[in-house]
Order: sequence, then C-alpha cells, then structure tokens
Amino acid sequence: MMHSSKKTGRSGGYTLIEVLVGIVIFAVGMMALAQLQGNLAKSSGDANARTVAANVAEEFIESARRFGQITSDGANHAYNDIVDASDTVTRAGYTYTVTTDVTDYWYDPDTQSFSTTAPAGRANSDFKKLDLTIAWNDSQAFRIDDSQTTDGGSGSITVTDMISSITSPSGGKVILGTGGETMYSPPVEYTPGQNPDIISISLGDNKFKESTTPLPDVIRTDELVETSFDVVTYSNPNNGSGALFLRREEFRAVSCECTLRIPDASIDGGLRPTVWEGADYVEGEFVSKPYGESANNQQSGLCDLCCRDHHDGGTGGDDVFGDPGRSLYNPFRAAGDYHTSGGLAGNHKHYNRDRDGNAVLVDQDGATYVEACRLVRKDGFFRVAQDLRQEGLNAFPADYLDEAAEITEYSDYVTAAIASYEFQMGEGGQYETTPPSLPRPSQMTPAVVFPASNPVVASVMAEGGVEEQQLRSRGIYVDFMSAELRGKINCLETGGSGESCGVPEVSTPLEILPFYDVQLTWLSRWNETPSNYPIDVSNEAIANGNTHSRGLASLTSGIANSNISSKVHSGNLGLTGTDPIDPNYLSELETYVLYAKAIDLSAPPTMSTVRISGSITSAVGGVKASDVEISASGAACDRTNTGYECLLEEGAINPRFTVSNYFKMNKNLLACSSVLTTHGQEHSGDDPSLNWTRFNLPYETTTLANIVIREDSC
Repeated sequence: MMHSSKKTGRSGGYTLIEVLVGIVIFAVGMMALAQLQGNLAKSSGDANARTVAANVAEEFIESARRFGQITSDGANHAYNDIVDASDTVTRAGYTYTVTTDVTDYWYDPDTQSFSTTAPAGRANSDFKKLDLTIAWNDSQAFRIDDSQTTDGGSGSITVTDMISSITSPSGGKVILGTGGETMYSPPVEYTPGQNPDIISISLGDNKFKESTTPLPDVIRTDELVETSFDVVTYSNPNNGSGALFLRREEFRAVSCECTLRIPDASIDGGLRPTVWEGADYVEGEFVSKPYGESANNQQSGLCDLCCRDHHDGGTGGDDVFGDPGRSLYNPFRAAGDYHTSGGLAGNHKHYNRDRDGNAVLVDQDGATYVEACRLVRKDGFFRVAQDLRQEGLNAFPADYLDEAAEITEYSDYVTAAIASYEFQMGEGGQYETTPPSLPRPSQMTPAVVFPASNPVVASVMAEGGVEEQQLRSRGIYVDFMSAELRGKINCLETGGSGESCGVPEVSTPLEILPFYDVQLTWLSRWNETPSNYPIDVSNEAIANGNTHSRGLASLTSGIANSNISSKVHSGNLGLTGTDPIDPNYLSELETYVLYAKAIDLSAPPTMSTVRISGSITSAVGGVKASDVEISASGAACDRTNTGYECLLEEGAINPRFTVSNYFKMNKNLLACSSVLTTHGQEHSGDDPSLNWTRFNLPYETTTLANIVIREDSC
C-alpha cells in the first residue's frame, strides 16, 4: 500500500507579499531615522544658539558694568547711561536681538529695604536690575544629508542681573553716606581686626581703614617669597558696634628671578602699571616695551606677571604728558636709573650678581635678574601696580597698642600725618620731583612721643621683672598719585562735592588718598647696640606665615642702656625680605630707634674694640642672602639688613663665626670670604642643616670681610 505525505513547511524563498511588507517596514524606519537626524540637528543648533545667546548676554552685562563715573557727560560710559535699549548683533550665523529692560532700585537704610521709587533728594539709584531678552531667528540651516537640510529654528532666553553703582566689586571706591548712614549699598557686617596687629585709622565721617598683617609665603626654602595683605575700609556709624564693610583691596608683594627680553617686534611687551584713580584701580594698557619671563617654575605663580610687566619704556595711547604715574612703576626713580638708548631705552635698570656678589647691570636679551613687584587684584585678576612707597616707620615696646587710649593716640597721629602730607602735596607739578615728606611723630604740633622713643622714657627690662618682650613696628605707605587723582583730591580739599570732583558720594580727601598702615614686626630687621649685651633681639630668616622670630628682645646680662633699631626697605623689597636688587638699597632703608635700659646683676663679657663686619651676598640664583643666619663664639654678632657685624670679647681665645641656612636642591653651596679663613672644612649637602661654614675671626683692628654664597667652590 502506498501512502501520500503532506508538507508542513516550504522548501525556501519569500513570497512577493512578504518582500513588499519588508520594504514598507524598512522605508518607515528610514523615514523615522531621517526625522530623528533632523530633530537631533535642530536640537543641536538650538543648544548652540542658546549658548551663544548666553555669551551675548554676558558681553552686554559686562559692558554695562564697566562705567567710570556715575553721571552722564555724553562722552564716557556712566552708570546713568544704563537705560532701556534694543540692539542687534550677529554671532555664529545667527542674528540676535537684545532687548534691555532696566529697573532702578534705591536703598532705604531706615527700613533696610529697596524701592523703585527715588527718595527725596536722591538722583542716582543704588542698583539697576537688568532684564535682557536675547532672541534669534532661523537664519542658520543644518545639513542632514546630500539632499536634506533643516533650519535651526528661532527662540529666546531671558537673563537677569543686578548692577551696583559701586564701580568695582573687587574694591574700588569707598561706599559713602552722610550722618553715619550707609546710603550706597545694602549693609554688610564687618568685624574690625584685632589689636595690636591690626589698627584702624580714621578717615573722618565715621569711616576707617585698616590693613591685615602681611603673611609671607616662602614658595620653597631655596626660592623667593610672596607676601599677601589686604586693606579694608569700613564704616562704624554706631561708633563702637555694627561696623559695615565698604571695600577691600587685595595686595601681593612678590620677589622673582626673571629672564630679560628685548623686543624686536611691536607685539612684544607688557602692561602699563595698574593705578588708583580715586574710585577704582585702572588697568594699564598693553604697549610694546622690554619685558621679562619667569626664570623658573619653582617660584610664585605671580612671577609670570611681575617679570613681564614691571618694565618701563614704549609709548601708549593712554600716556599723559607730564604725568609719569601712568607709564612708570616708580615715578620717583632718579633719571640716572633709566636706560637712555637702544632697545631698553626708557626702561629702569635691572641687576644680577656676579661671582663676587657684586651688582652687575643686566642689558642683554636672555640674561637673568631679580625683580620685586606689588600686585593688586583688579576685576578678579592680579595686575602689577606701582611700587610700594613707605613714607614712615615707627616702633614700640611690648604692650603699646594694647589699650584703647594708645590705639587712639597712634591712629590720630597717622591721620594727622597723612592729612599734612596731603596738604603739602597741593596741585602743583613739583610733586614728581620733590614729593612731600610724612611728618615724624616729633615733628607734629604738639609733638607725639611714643614709649621708648627717646632715652627719657626708655623701656626697662629688669632681672626678675620683664626679661623678654616682643617689640613692634609699623610702616605707613603712600602710593604715587597721578595728576588726575591729585586734581580730585585738591577739588575736595577746596570744598568741592564728591559729585563735582569726579568721585560721587565722597566727602573727604582722606577717603580717596591711597595710604595704609601696615604691621611690619616680622619683616623688619632688628639690631641692638651694644650687640647682644645686655639685650639680644631675635632676627631669624623669614618663614611661612610669620612663624620666624624677629624683634623678640631678651635680657642677657649687664646693667646699661641699649639702642634697638628697626629697619625696613621702603619699597617692594621690604615686604618680601629680598636681597638688594639695585645700588639704591641702603638709601631706601627706613629706620626707627627704640631706647631700652637693662638691669641684670650678672656681669656680661668685657667687649674689646675689635670689630669685624661685612656684607653677605649670594651669587646663586634663587638663594637669598637675606635668609643666611649667623652665630659666634668669643664674639657678639648681629645680622643686619645687608650683612653682619661682630664685636669681639676682650681676650677671646680663637673667636669663631658660623654662617648657615643657605641651601638649594642638588647644588653644592659654600660660604666664601677672601679675608676670613675657614676653621676646618665647609659642610654642604641636600639637607639645609648640613650647609654651614665656620670662619676664624682675626683678633686685630676693625676688619671688613665680605661673605659670598657660591656654588661648587670659592
């Protein structure tokens, strides 16, 4: 019997209907993919348009912030020029329409609230609220494939920001009011610094200025220093409580090793100095001039700016004839301190040190030199400002400035001395050539007498009583003032209003005069005469955060008077403890002498008339001779600003002198002298404690013996 079978499957292939269905599915998928691509491109374009729109908004806001005055004069951008407006700009293929809607707000100090209605007598608002609407069209097309494009669409964003009538949030003008009221911005509480390190100086009208204690930062033990301090202005309307913050100026002083560059094209150069103009710091323009580069990457990051910009010369569009303050970093520098010809013409001279530690003029491209700069924060960035200029130095025994009456006495002296300086300055052009002098305490009328400032009121240190005290010193700095700033100060001095003098809301010249009082205890060099007996004063090398000891007077032995001096360089070097960088160092030292009487019943060694002294210099880049420390046996030795001084004991056997604390990684350093012989072998190594040299001191007449730190050999 034969059986037939039924096929349950097919042998292969697709029917026509199945193929058609597949084509339809594929076509639908491709259409969806094409639509997705278009949407992605459109979304990407929209995101790009929104990003550019946000950038446009930022440009408009920052442009509005950069006003230089409050009232409009039709020529310069002013705060009152910020009004409703409509503008059109093109960016990245889009045309943007920018609509600015401005709302003015006034602050009421009585209710501590804001209002859009101007109070009586108040023409200028405190804040402006900006609502910016940035809209764009569909002018930019995005390509999907060879045959398809899609437009970016249109849209808009709205950005809101507040603009204060204070020209710079980083610290421009003093925020002012009358009658003890803060009328220029919402109140911000401020706690004045602690005495005696921070002293408030009165500006009048219940406003004060104080400086924080300078804090050095030793970048590396073998490199140079950056020191920071702030100057804060605040009001104290309640005369004791509720102080209000007004302004902060952030300063840095930095010493750097640089490489000189002499430009051979107009694009090379650097910025003019950033200068104070009464309401804000004004950044200098970029000009073609000699410049420098940081010589290594193991020093302060600010050295890039210091080395580049701290040069004079060139010609700028903003230069003012007869007003060197806009083009020179130290307008009081003598004419002989400038190059007069060649690629360095107009630039102040820079120096390095030769193998003998002598200053050598640097005038070749690629040569290294040491520089010191003062920088100020401007709009969030540090810029090189004009050099520091200390006009007065004062020193005090321990405990002075601990009491309210003492603080008032010192603050009143500073205020009166600055007022006298300002009065002497006048408006004439003699300021640059013969600047006024800050009156010393003894020159005031009536004279001011600080404790231990003369032998009659000497500080007493006695056995069993005060055997140790931390001495104190403070420096008063006054910046160079441009002709424009001096005009504003003179305008106020002769009765002009802040508005008419170009400094709205200011009422007294002291509010815009660039001065500050700075604590210098741990940056001063302290010495006593006679050396070490009956009083010894500490003089250690500068360390991070003032952890070193300076000015600590200790009773040793003997009954006698001692003259104790505090010395600080009057320029940028004074805040960095830097070695002399030009031949003018000694002439730029400020000195104040304290008188102390010591009473210790133990007998000190009898000192001879044999005196050994000399300079201590460094011929090794990055190694500061000012950090070198000394010790002695059979002699009383002091470290001075530029060297050392030893007085030998009577009948001393083999007096010796040790030099230490010089170090540079992977360098073999030695202390060398062409006059003194070494006692034993010099020590050198990769550990700072291993680097020292001991010298024999000749028991002869007074001897000059200079010491130089050198590499490898003497």
